[in-house]
Formats: sequence, C-alpha cells, structure tokens
Amino acid sequence: MEQHLSDKYRYERKYIVQKNQLSIFISDIYNNNFIKLYDERRVNNVYFDSKNFNAVSDNIDGLSTREKIRIRWYGRIFDTSIKTLEIKIKNEFLNRKNIFDLGVYKLSDYKSISDYKGLLKNNKSKFESLYYKKLASLDPSLLNSYRRSYFFNPISQTRITIDEDLYFFSPITSVKYYEKYNIVEAKFEKNNEFINNYDNLTLTRYSKYAKGSLQTNFYRSNY
Repeated sequence: MEQHLSDKYRYERKYIVQKNQLSIFISDIYNNNFIKLYDERRVNNVYFDSKNFNAVSDNIDGLSTREKIRIRWYGRIFDTSIKTLEIKIKNEFLNRKNIFDLGVYKLSDYKSISDYKGLLKNNKSKFESLYYKKLASLDPSLLNSYRRSYFFNPISQTRITIDEDLYFFSPITSVKYYEKYNIVEAKFEKNNEFINNYDNLTLTRYSKYAKGSLQTNFYRSNY
C-alpha cells in the first residue's frame, strides 16, 4: 500500500487579502522574518463528493469534524504528471492528510475529469478497504486550479501560502468561476501560534471546495 500518512495534526488559519493589497502583504511578511520557501507553482485538484454533495453541506453547516477527498497534481492542468489522492481530515482548526500515490497520469480535457473515478478503481489495491469502499460511492464534482507561493518563518516555524488566480470548473454543469480574492493560509503548531499583525488580512472560514461548488454546481453568492 503506497500511502503517506501524516498523523500529526497542525493548526490552519485562512485569510482573504484583496488583490490590490497583496504586494503590501508580501512586503510585510518579508519584514517579519519570513523567507520564500521555494518557487511558486500551480496546484490542481479534482474533488470527489456524494451525489447529494454531503462534503459541501458538512462545510456550510460548520461540522467540527469532516473529510475532504481530492486528487492533486502540480503544473499545467493538462500536463502529464504524478497524481496523488489526498484525504484531508479536519477537526476544528486542526488538519492532517492521508496521501496515496496514483502514479503518472494525464488529464486530456475537461470531459475526461470523470475518468478519475476509474483511476481510483485502477489503484484500489493501494487503499485500505475502508477507504476504497468510501471512494467507490463518490464522483468527481469540481476541478480547481491556482498559483501558490510558499513562505516560511524559521523563528516561529510558521508556514504561509498565498493562492492567486483561483479558477473553478464543474464537470457536472460545465460552469466556470474565477475567484476575485487571494487566499492566505497560515499553518503552524499550537506552541507557535500565528499572530495576525497584518492590517490587510481578513480571517475567514473560506473553503475552496465549498466556494467553487456553490458557484458552479448550485449558485449561492453569500459564501
């Protein structure tokens, strides 16, 4: 079983930053001992959900414990690349992931997003039986893509990611959506809690999956 298990929870806080404030925010974090961790890259995800969108409902309802299931890869959306399955487990502000290698695969076009269910089936020997039973009942429900920058504070051991140019596409409705905000995430251990000393950050419970689903699968503007 090719699994990377991260059984250690970490804290996460999410913030919205306006596009015209981003350069100011980046300058501020450089002045507060953050360094660029490595080069910016494009992150792509295909999310899975039940036919009733239970994962979306769990997020909107604010359930303290919930799971999010996605296939992730890096680079351009339609490049041949290594794909991984991520099962993200959330407990309040704490998060951890189970990650499974799916090998090299190419998404040929938007219509082939539905083929990802077959990709999971072809790799079912890599998953615990409990996981595969759960995965078999889910379908691809959303694709999203964004540019991510990575920063790290070696003093506080805090990591910050900045996501720009967020794009969403529903394989169910073929509707596209482009996010107007940038999303900042601070990730840290409890004893190194991130303190928001930045005027241009607004704390949010923003979920890319919930926002993209609400905008492309059943429109709701007030999320």
